[in-house]
Amino acid sequence: MRVILSFAVICIALLVDSSSCSLIPNTTPKDVLADRVVKRSGLLDLLQWILTGGSSNTVDTDIRNILSSPSAPAIPQETLDLYAAYSGAAYNISTSWSCGTECQHPGTEGTVIMYHWDTPVITSTGYIAINNNKKTIIVAFRGSNEPGDWAEDFALEPANWPDNISGSSVVSGFLSGYLIASTQVVQTVVTLSKMFPDYTIVATGHSLGGARASLFVADLTTKYPSLAPRVQLFTYGQAKCGNQAFAQYMDNLGIPIYREINRGDLAPHLPFDNRPYVHFGTEAWVTFSDETVFCKSGDYSRCSASLSPAAYSIADHSTYKGL
Repeated sequence: MRVILSFAVICIALLVDSSSCSLIPNTTPKDVLADRVVKRSGLLDLLQWILTGGSSNTVDTDIRNILSSPSAPAIPQETLDLYAAYSGAAYNISTSWSCGTECQHPGTEGTVIMYHWDTPVITSTGYIAINNNKKTIIVAFRGSNEPGDWAEDFALEPANWPDNISGSSVVSGFLSGYLIASTQVVQTVVTLSKMFPDYTIVATGHSLGGARASLFVADLTTKYPSLAPRVQLFTYGQAKCGNQAFAQYMDNLGIPIYREINRGDLAPHLPFDNRPYVHFGTEAWVTFSDETVFCKSGDYSRCSASLSPAAYSIADHSTYKGL
């Protein structure tokens, strides 16, 4: 029995396709990004149990020696919480700004949905909205919420994309769900950017949605570079989605890019294996003491990377403030 359990855990930890692990049924939910539904997966709970040596105590609260990176750009937690609410709204919203607590978050008043998409087969869901009070165009991508999303999460082979970033590759599963809706999403944002020329364009998303929001930013700015100075990106619990060339492009944009990581959230540390994916932008790590530590690109060791695997948590993936 122990051999079988270890085999299952190794397959998850390496993030390989289920076809390589005959002991794991193909019907097993595969969203290692652990969104609200998938965080209850028995296999992921097992992975956490193994990582913690069988202990339920995964919290390492000693952060006295953790300091924000020198020159890392800090922003108010209220701003991070605001766009977390916009990310959370993507799980429940359709054509009007009515989704419960996220739509009542301070700062979202006056939000109007301009476009909503929900594609079948290759699943992709999200919305584009404007907030006239804040002069903002919001592009929000939903995280994993159905089996089609989970399958895409596990398609980890690199795809060479976009063509105009030399050497760039991204996670193929994340890309397929973005491309299915990308033409209309980009076109709508470009149209709105002309209608509201002084509005900021903010892309946001939680988990899988954060990865797709990142791909949207790369897509928009390579096709319409004049819009780049107006773009900002806020993601929550996002896994690594591109290789070094992709990450370098994102960092070189010189725009506000913030990746919030909640405590010991497991998802941002994925994939575990030696695939060529890396993070980019400023990490905003909410520590176990509820302090926010900011780490600039290339200096992530001061933030959540300072944690041992024993501190990784599945539950922390779905408890971002504002979501």
